[in-house]
Amino acid sequence: MWRKADPAAATTGAGPAGRTEFHPVKRAVLWTMLMIWSVAVPACAASPCPAPQPPDGLQTFYKALSDLKSGARQRPVTVLHLGDSHIALDHLTGELRSRGAAVFGDGGRGLVPGVPYAYYAPQGYQIRMSGNWRVASSLTGKEPGPFGISGYRIETADADAEISLVSDHDIGTVEIEAYGGPETGAILLTLGTAAPLKLQTRLEKPGPVFLRVPAGGAREVRLRVAGGGPVRLLGWTMEGVKSGFRYDSYGISGATLEVVDHWDEAIVEAEIRRLAPDLILLGYGTNEGFNDHADAGAYGRRFSQLVKRLQHLAPEASIGVLGALDGARRAKPTDRLLCSNGWATPPKLGVLRDVQRGIARQSGIFFEDMSRVMGGTCGIARWVDAEPPLAWPDHVHLRPEGARLAGAMLWQDLMGVFESTALSCIRNPKG
Repeated sequence: MWRKADPAAATTGAGPAGRTEFHPVKRAVLWTMLMIWSVAVPACAASPCPAPQPPDGLQTFYKALSDLKSGARQRPVTVLHLGDSHIALDHLTGELRSRGAAVFGDGGRGLVPGVPYAYYAPQGYQIRMSGNWRVASSLTGKEPGPFGISGYRIETADADAEISLVSDHDIGTVEIEAYGGPETGAILLTLGTAAPLKLQTRLEKPGPVFLRVPAGGAREVRLRVAGGGPVRLLGWTMEGVKSGFRYDSYGISGATLEVVDHWDEAIVEAEIRRLAPDLILLGYGTNEGFNDHADAGAYGRRFSQLVKRLQHLAPEASIGVLGALDGARRAKPTDRLLCSNGWATPPKLGVLRDVQRGIARQSGIFFEDMSRVMGGTCGIARWVDAEPPLAWPDHVHLRPEGARLAGAMLWQDLMGVFESTALSCIRNPKG
């Protein structure tokens, strides 16, 4: 694993004179009942809201959300979502992020460094990269590290190289994660119209460098090389002005579970411990499911090992596994799960999803079968043929409308109980 109730109104009968006489004993009993009632009602009204019963595996996540909403917690509630192209495209994750921000406030997000691939378009930001930057990906394992949880690294010694970011909301703090060493140089960071700040990445021994700078609500960030040696960036974070809901998503197109083995253990440990996520979501399984030779046993051992590692690095976090969305390929003679128009479901897709389900059950963590939101087997074919279409003709990737629908349904399964109990109670604590 890695490189190394309201009170009822009492009614009395009215006689001709408009009053009712009570026997002394009955009067005493009634008086006693009224005294008990007067004590019980305020106590009941002042009782705290009942704690929501979260889905299996989300107990600590729900506790963090409750503390944030009640004001008992001052730092953001943070979600870390790792996965493949369904995560990289940011439509599904963007739906979750926007819903969380609407309920709890925008706590910001972490970002992949620069523009690591052509279609990179994180929602809420416009990012441009100019000059001679070299982009390295951890996808295949052939590229030497260092790599962290973003899975990418960009580097340059070009004085004209620049990254610019424009946000559609105020930024409270910028944190840059670089990889420093004896030979690395400095960067110039410009926030809005303020004067540039020179930040040093050099270290005596190679390792990650975290540079935090208050942004004061700026919406434009520019980063340039300041000389003294090359600069290597692993990621950067745009935190919100106030604590809220932070959703960091890092996806790599084509990624399988093996990609985490290409990340540097010391960097990943530093990143996760620093981030201290409240929920970690794992979105792998699509690409593995298209491999007819995938070994389910080996996959299960690898998945179990990853879960245990994350539980060690983030002991306070809930962990969730998202079983792969449905997908299809051009049918082969050996395929048995045939869909429409010559497409078929890869046989290992459901097998590995069931392996994930079993690991989640054994580990006591949350599991969501993402194919369920599409109607199960051959759901991707139905989404391709839908009007309007919800998936692309490749029968793997979701169109933005489909991804947002899948995100909304995942949100309901993650947060439905919390919204229907804790939030309604917080808004109206007396019921």
